[in-house]
Amino acid sequence: MDTTGLVFSAGPEGSCDDFRVGGATVDHDAVTGEWRMWYYCRNRGFDGPPMFGTGRIALARSDDGVHWQRVQGEEALGSVFAPSSAPDDFDSLHIGLTDITRDAGCWLMWYFGGNSQLRHCESTSIGTVAGLGLRCGLARSTDGISWQRIRGSESNGALFDYADKKLYAGWPNAFWDGRRYVLQYTAPEMDITHYSTFVVTSSDAVNWTPAGELEWAGAPREYESEGIVTRQVLANPLPGGRRFLMIYTALDRNHQRSIAAAESDDGMKWHQLYDEPIFHIGNTGAWDDLGVAANRLVVSGGRLCFYYYGFQTLADDEGMRGIGLATCPVGDLRRLERFSAA
Repeated sequence: MDTTGLVFSAGPEGSCDDFRVGGATVDHDAVTGEWRMWYYCRNRGFDGPPMFGTGRIALARSDDGVHWQRVQGEEALGSVFAPSSAPDDFDSLHIGLTDITRDAGCWLMWYFGGNSQLRHCESTSIGTVAGLGLRCGLARSTDGISWQRIRGSESNGALFDYADKKLYAGWPNAFWDGRRYVLQYTAPEMDITHYSTFVVTSSDAVNWTPAGELEWAGAPREYESEGIVTRQVLANPLPGGRRFLMIYTALDRNHQRSIAAAESDDGMKWHQLYDEPIFHIGNTGAWDDLGVAANRLVVSGGRLCFYYYGFQTLADDEGMRGIGLATCPVGDLRRLERFSAA
């Protein structure tokens, strides 16, 4: 099997990540040189909806961004963040990770989760499933290992609820625009044919005001005709670019995933950066030949490091999955190439 790009896969038997890993959120400390990677994981006995990249959250560290060592956390099976022990909380069955940002003296984890409540999806391949009604949450840490939940305005601890006519509200990512937090999240149709991105804003990260759907300056491209699954917004490192850069997982009409880029002056209206995606699935037979998603772009000196979730299957089986890395010089993102140790 072609494993070009693969830098992190399932862990040893009995660990919190001995079945699945994905959703890498990577940070590089330019002062200390340390790399941190938080990621979602499942062990083989985890009881959660099989169609999601969820479970618990774990942490790994690296000196070079390529070779990673797992950090033993204080939660179940060595994880650093686990589902809530309170059954009525929104995240008591499973949790997933989209974004971790730096705040004053701490880290903020923007995550999502579901509880044992049943919710019905109109897609016949899914049906009625416990934990399908995802909601967004927030946690805080000073060391990246021990996390404390910041309860939102909902009685179940969520930051806000999903809309009645949307299947869930999940995969949040957030950034500070200079005066407020701007949070984007995914809300698919009840039959998961189309995925919308909605925006909410807050001055305190607890009380949120709806700001409508993500706004595009131009028409959606063919490769994103069915919406966006995950996003990351960062200060734009590209020379001559607008203030913010967004890297996102796009869905075409066949629900084929690719990675695309957009930029914005204010973090609200977005302009597609290119007329084509910046990153595609691997070649036939590669470990990531079915999908690439859950992206993270990290600036390291004069290079861009792109971490992604790659997979060969969406089923709950032994198909290959893992975290991949592609790099390019700061500049044209279409020059990203999968990392090779050779």
